[in-house]
Amino acid sequence: MRGFGMVSCILFAAFAATPGAAQINARASTLAGVSDCLTEAIAANAVDDDGIVVIFSCNAAKARTLYNFLGKRVRAEMVDDHDGKFENRAFGNSVCYHRIEDEGGNPADEFRCDLVMAIGEALGE
Repeated sequence: MRGFGMVSCILFAAFAATPGAAQINARASTLAGVSDCLTEAIAANAVDDDGIVVIFSCNAAKARTLYNFLGKRVRAEMVDDHDGKFENRAFGNSVCYHRIEDEGGNPADEFRCDLVMAIGEALGE
């Protein structure tokens, strides 16, 4: 939870420092999508902490929105996997996935984002 507070402060500072508040650019849109994804992950208890990294996962509408915002700057990489075919957009240690085929080769349209926050051992027990 402490990590969320730090991310919230960083996101707030990024938005506050953006000139021309009425004008929304790709970076501001993407940061808003990241914030929405974090909020959803925390509300849905979709947060995994392994002691060194914390992974916040969001799905459906929030993930689709962030995936699309990323499309303004991040190219999709096609990945065939045992779970189906995906268009992945990686940014930093994080990634958003668009599943376009299921494991049986049937069309799919599902979104997920995994936001990875490296915290190191400093915040451990």
